Amino acid sequence: MAGRRRGAGPLWALGGAALGLCLAGVAGQLVEPSTAPPKPKPPPLTKETVVFWDMRLWHVVGIFSLFVLSIIITLCCVFNCRVPRTRKEIEARYLQRKAAKMYTDKLETVPPLNELTEVPGDDKKKKKKKDSVDTVAIKVEEDEKNEAKKKKGEK
Repeated sequence: MAGRRRGAGPLWALGGAALGLCLAGVAGQLVEPSTAPPKPKPPPLTKETVVFWDMRLWHVVGIFSLFVLSIIITLCCVFNCRVPRTRKEIEARYLQRKAAKMYTDKLETVPPLNELTEVPGDDKKKKKKKDSVDTVAIKVEEDEKNEAKKKKGEK
């Protein structure tokens, strides 16, 4: 151990090589001052600056905002977005839906049109089916016939 010098190993040589590479990279980043005049600044961006296709900046912003607004309106109409409402409007809408549901439930009980109308020359008893729904007019006619039979039977 006495003959060996401190720091003379391969690790020391590797560290020195790494340090040399770092210093070379830093030296490459140093900028030499140039004698050329500084570059002129671009003109400031104003609303009258021509952007492209001879359109000013405010033209481009306006067209873009109209495009975005039309997309938002279209999406809201297609997907029926919910808009915050007052409590009264929500309750009124609930009652309206409830009334519409009751109305459709009542309509389901109404018999089809061909059962409600009378066809001339048809016998009602032949046409009458067990599963058909009697209308008010048919019931009234049957009651009148039954009453007429009772009166004839009493005489």
